[in-house]
Amino acid sequence: MSKNDRRIKTSKRNFILALALLLITNILMGVTLMIMSKRTLREQINKRILDVANVAAYQLNGDELGKLTKNDKDTEEYKRAFNILNSFQSNIELDYIYAVKDDGDGTFSYTIDPAVNDDPAEFGETIETTKALINASKGKPDFDKKATSDEWGRFYSAYSPVFDSNGNVAGIVGVDFDADWYDGILNSHRMVAVILTMVAFSVGVVLASVIMSKNRKNFMKIMSSIENLNFEVQQLDNMILETSVKKLDMLPESENSLLKTLADGEDTRFSDCEECSEIGRNIENLHEKLTKYLEYIDKEVYIDDATRTLNKAAYKRKIKEFDDNINNKVAAFSIGFFDINELKKIYTANGYEAGEKLMFECAKVLKKVFGENNVYHVTGDEFIALMDKKARLDMEEYFVKFDSELKEYNSNQILENKLSVAKGYATYAREKHYGYRSVFVDAKASCDRDKSEYYRKKEQAKTL
Repeated sequence: MSKNDRRIKTSKRNFILALALLLITNILMGVTLMIMSKRTLREQINKRILDVANVAAYQLNGDELGKLTKNDKDTEEYKRAFNILNSFQSNIELDYIYAVKDDGDGTFSYTIDPAVNDDPAEFGETIETTKALINASKGKPDFDKKATSDEWGRFYSAYSPVFDSNGNVAGIVGVDFDADWYDGILNSHRMVAVILTMVAFSVGVVLASVIMSKNRKNFMKIMSSIENLNFEVQQLDNMILETSVKKLDMLPESENSLLKTLADGEDTRFSDCEECSEIGRNIENLHEKLTKYLEYIDKEVYIDDATRTLNKAAYKRKIKEFDDNINNKVAAFSIGFFDINELKKIYTANGYEAGEKLMFECAKVLKKVFGENNVYHVTGDEFIALMDKKARLDMEEYFVKFDSELKEYNSNQILENKLSVAKGYATYAREKHYGYRSVFVDAKASCDRDKSEYYRKKEQAKTL
């Protein structure tokens, strides 16, 4: 095998190896994006289910729900709770929504089921106990990681506690979504990712074949040029030997060595595959692109889809930072708590989309005042502003600015779209607060007082 043939074979082998690396990278990118997309989609769907349960639980009266018995079906308290759940059953895309109570012996039973036309569960009928249901009974909203089956079908469920005026769990709201529908959405996204990866792979193979064929021709030309150059160099070596061989022993050692080197030719090694550097650059570009894509997905994981504010995952990360600062005695922060007034009325009068739009507009005003990196939407119609290194006087200034921005927003809106927000804040004080949670409780209490004052003034205005 000639040297030229060996170079061509080496070039072809190295090119195929580099090409295989490119294709493998492409497949890995597709698989990685598929896994991350599936995980993100699952988290968003689970959050959506849990949000519905949280909103419904927030609207129920815990004091009334906790006292309901089997004989209370004709009472006003029962009808009020039934109508609230029935409005969700009728207006939101879900399969079932119902109220559950903790029987106190490790079991749970139905109390209200508005599924009138679909064999509703009887009061006191036992429901399957799951980890999410147990967590909800302890005051923590949660959703089932696995589907459960009963006489009505196979479902993914979410549960949210209903609190009474003393802060105790008086009942639980459950929401069921069809498991086949849920799994179908996840599988459809998986199939799209697989198809796109296969298409990209197929296109890559075709393009690689064309490029390899073209590059081989170009490489053959390069090898031919190198051989021609090598032949000419060899001719030059011969000329040096013929004209200088008699002088070799007569020249000083320094020049003797130099002349021998020129005559014999330097041991210069040409790269077997210069075009591999271009392939290397392509791999680096692809790696850079993948890195940027992964950074983008990582960022979206922390964004609430409905309001475009920071979400619950980002919120948990931030409060952990605050608690760590408290433990290290370097904490300095304030919490702003915001609750949209009469959002239920907007939902009822103008529809679900109108309520969602109002939530989005409220988020825009909050981000404008408190900063995009400080506003969080964790659940329901409530927003939280976590203001690091901000004291009480700073929060007063922020709240004045917020009132001004809210007034400006409402001046350009029609009557039914007026935005009214109850608000309150609390600033961390070492001698008063043991942790982030206690500051949060104070901020929420401040907001609750503002909300009560809003409704008091509204009722007072009706009597005038």
